[in-house]
This record gives sequence, C-alpha cells and structure tokens, in this order.
Amino acid sequence: MFVVPTDLPSASVMIVSPQEPLYTGETVTLQCDISDYTDWTYNWYRGNKLQSPDSPSRNITTLSDLVSQYQCQGTRTDRPQSSQLSVSHHITVTDNQPKATLRSDEWDVLTGDNVTLTCTVESSGWRFYWYRNRQDSEPVETTSSSSYTLNQVSVSDRGQYRCRAGRGDPVYYTQYSEPVYIQITERPIAVLTLQPNWTQIFRGESVTLRCDIQKAGV
Repeated sequence: MFVVPTDLPSASVMIVSPQEPLYTGETVTLQCDISDYTDWTYNWYRGNKLQSPDSPSRNITTLSDLVSQYQCQGTRTDRPQSSQLSVSHHITVTDNQPKATLRSDEWDVLTGDNVTLTCTVESSGWRFYWYRNRQDSEPVETTSSSSYTLNQVSVSDRGQYRCRAGRGDPVYYTQYSEPVYIQITERPIAVLTLQPNWTQIFRGESVTLRCDIQKAGV
C-alpha cells in the first residue's frame, strides 16, 4: 500500500502589539500560531538560536538598531510531534523617539467658548496624555482619542498646553509636544440704557435705547 506523506503543521509568527514602526525600549508581543492540532509546547528562536520554551505569546523588549529574526515551532507528545519551523519574522527598530505634535482650533477665546486640542503621532495605537503649564506634573486628562475638548472655558483654563502619547505595558512614551498657549478673556457685558432715564413713559413720547459693550469687571 502506498501512503502519501502529510506535511507537518505550519507555524507562523505575527506581531500582536504594538503596531509597527517599533521604537527602542518598547515591549513587543509576538504570537505563534499553529492552526492544526492542540497541546503544543512553543519553542522560540532568534537568529536560529533556541530560546527557552514559552507560551504562544512572547514579550520582547526592543534594543537600539535591533534587526532580529524571530521564529517559532511547536512540539507535543502525540503525533505529529512537531510543527514546521515558522518563516523568519524580521523586526526592525528605530532609536528615534517619536515626538507628539499639538495644535489648537482656537488660540484667543472668550469665556464660555469651546477649544479643541489635537495631538498627533506618525504611528498608531497610542493613548494621549494632556498637560497644562507644567509637563512634569500629572496630566489634566488622558484620552484614547487624539482630540481633547475644553468645554465652556473659564479664565482659570488659560495657559500653556502640551501633550504626549504612550502605548504598551509597560508604557512607552513619545516626546512631549511643543507648547500651545491658549489665551482666555472674560466675555464682554452688554449694557442697555434708556435716554432720557425716565421711570414712566407715555404714548407718543420719544426715547432712545443705547447698547454699550463693556469689558467684564469695568
């Protein structure tokens, strides 16, 4: 009887997080996928050198100018006793720490207005941290969105704003953005006056209404 040999199950490596490009100091999670059969023990290789057996996921901390080849292979006690060795997965890392860019839709506003700040980073997968006046202080807000809106601002919201972004666990941060200064002025007050200043007006008399705009506090 002629038996046709069956190929060993295929293994493949993919980056789970974060999304590329990768930066020096980030922690990267790799996933080994073997679609056929179960009960695999996963062996990880870097540059054809066996690492210690591990789970389907493997975390690595990237190094400056690292270009590594990561492969995985599954082994088990039942037949088949191993998978194929995955194709090499090249990881390229840049040592240029990304810098956040901050912009505002308004710079000089009145109390009660809304101001939207937008923080951008060239790559993706970030959470955003917002700072006012001092970048070494606790953030005034953190958002999953790249936008942060100051609703119905008051004079106390006036100041310099900065942002930065972070991703991964432990968190890898971008550089802080350059500051953006938001000037907030008290909204002027409308004052209505009657001339002459009569307390009683009769039909047929003429009066003048005058509307003056005054700065708050005057």
